Amino acid sequence: MIDAKILIIDDNEAVLKTLRLVLGTVFSKVVALANPQLIPALIKQGDVDVVLLDMNFGAGQLNGKQGLFWLEHIKKSCLPIPPSVVLITAFGDVSLAVASLKSGADDFVQKPWDNDRLIEILSEACQKHREAQMSISVKAEDEEETACEIIIHSLIKKYAASYARPLTRLTTNALQFLLNLCRQGKFNQVQETIERTTLLSNKSLWDVNDLILSKKSTGQNTLTLEDLEKQFITLVLQETHHNLLLSAQQLGISRQTLYNKMKKYDIC
Repeated sequence: MIDAKILIIDDNEAVLKTLRLVLGTVFSKVVALANPQLIPALIKQGDVDVVLLDMNFGAGQLNGKQGLFWLEHIKKSCLPIPPSVVLITAFGDVSLAVASLKSGADDFVQKPWDNDRLIEILSEACQKHREAQMSISVKAEDEEETACEIIIHSLIKKYAASYARPLTRLTTNALQFLLNLCRQGKFNQVQETIERTTLLSNKSLWDVNDLILSKKSTGQNTLTLEDLEKQFITLVLQETHHNLLLSAQQLGISRQTLYNKMKKYDIC
């Protein structure tokens, strides 16, 4: 059984019953309803993988506009990754199927459908949705790690300059250790560790065993990653007299990235 949630929206009760029976043996959770007005409430938790959506609702409705309306609503929802949408079209309605794909549908099936083909289409749509979720998760982690690296290297530069010490480098293991502290939200500990190590170590290359942890660094942290990043960007800008090119070079980022972060943190 595929671990996925399928939401079926169709105003034909016989169709709903049939689809619920067919798909319930393949997917772990199947929700089938006749009213499309419930779609916003049903997808807002972000746990729906695929919406199987009819194109027409109500007697005499055959132009597919309702299906396209709800397709657009789903795809433009505030969810980071909206669910995949597979539309059900009448047999031979090729133009409507093409219009649905142009409007953002992930695929379509025609009535009467073939069960095996329907399951194949929905499985592929589920996979597409999961891959998109994983992609955005990895991107967020990469952005966080990049921000942490900028902060770590900025701290090293700051304390080397403050205490007139030579600029040191980190081994891969030492950098990974500090990055792990960042991921855990222990930003004060990172800051204190770098400051103490700068003061007490004479080495030009720090390995994990060279890092000197502060005894008080195990307490509650008050700074967030964004707090710390904003502090250092502000500090570097002050030291360079707001020379954006020089500041970006010291932070190890592009000028455009620096500008974007200044805008994000409302730094003048």
